[in-house]
Amino acid sequence: ISVLRMSVPPSRAHSEVFSASQYDAEMQRPPPKYQNINFFLVPTFFLHIIGLACLWALWYYLRFTTVFPYHPRVFYCRDVLLYKPNFRPEDFNVYVSYDLLYVLGFCLPPLVMLIGEIMFWLFSTKPRKTVLATCSECPVHLFTRRLFRFVSIFLFGALITQIFVDTIKLMTGYQRPYFLSLCNVSISACTAPLEHSPSPASLMACNYRNADELRYAMLTFPSLHAAFSSYSAIFTSCYIYYMINLRGAPLLRPFLIFGFLGLALVDSFSRINGYKNHWRDIWVGWLIGFAIALFLCYCVLCFQEVYHVVVQKTPLAMPAVAQVEERVSPFFSWFRLPRIHAPSVKEEYVVYEEDIPQPMNGTVPRQMRNQDRTYEVTTTTESFHRTISPPQQQQQHNYHY
Repeated sequence: ISVLRMSVPPSRAHSEVFSASQYDAEMQRPPPKYQNINFFLVPTFFLHIIGLACLWALWYYLRFTTVFPYHPRVFYCRDVLLYKPNFRPEDFNVYVSYDLLYVLGFCLPPLVMLIGEIMFWLFSTKPRKTVLATCSECPVHLFTRRLFRFVSIFLFGALITQIFVDTIKLMTGYQRPYFLSLCNVSISACTAPLEHSPSPASLMACNYRNADELRYAMLTFPSLHAAFSSYSAIFTSCYIYYMINLRGAPLLRPFLIFGFLGLALVDSFSRINGYKNHWRDIWVGWLIGFAIALFLCYCVLCFQEVYHVVVQKTPLAMPAVAQVEERVSPFFSWFRLPRIHAPSVKEEYVVYEEDIPQPMNGTVPRQMRNQDRTYEVTTTTESFHRTISPPQQQQQHNYHY
């Protein structure tokens, strides 16, 4: 097999859309002499670790220390919306503590990704691609690359979500629904005629003097529970929807997705039930978590599967039977279990064709008109080769069958 790489960048003007049923043709293996060496894999790994460590440190100082001051917002001393009861954890119908939030938010999605990647490695029959890190003696398996990519991007988004939320809390300084009940406000300290708290020292109107509890009671907008649970649920749901495909269990995917969304709803509405957050805090928290998760899934991980053409097939001298490559998963190589072949679900992929230089007279050689082309598909999940027949030949094949 001889493969010719084109140096011209792909053009979107020559784009073609093929369905998944057209990818069942022959898959070609790259030449053995070609080595896919990534010299930036190890430096990029350390840069990711350093960046995540800096985000962890910033999140710690924003959340668990008083290094960053907050804005003491002036409040109305007779505001009915701030006179809700100050419930303790045992008074909640459903109480989600911060410890439980962090355990579920930081541990449950990576656990789902670990199980999903293990199942992908065991059961998937698609060709695999091993990248050599810096030198040929350091191969990096597809399982390791995928798991590190998904988990690191998830942790990055989780830390960014909490940093954004804590920054908005410190800048706005909105009071929680039970603020006046905790403050035990002194009406005589409020300024007439509107009975507002003194500015800029609004806490001087409170008889309660615990600085830590008053600081926590003035940081309600937006809700961290809503933002973090929404981000974790949406990110995990996108991973389950796009990366897990069990045709024999069609209800497994929606069951897992609705389960994570249900946990996010319970976590968020428990804050309303316990008078710890306002409705606007929940809605804005949901929007922040949803926007960050959607951006990372569709713009960073590229779950939409956009493929680029980089190679072209030439006439082959080997028999067609010897050219077909099919990988048998380790699970089925160890245990010979019966397999059920179901019709493939129709999925559309965008394939960008290379700009091939045309002759000066505008004619194309006859042997190049209806020639099959081999595409090297490289995505965030895998890398393999596909041979796609021209549309005219596909129609003839479909009519023949």
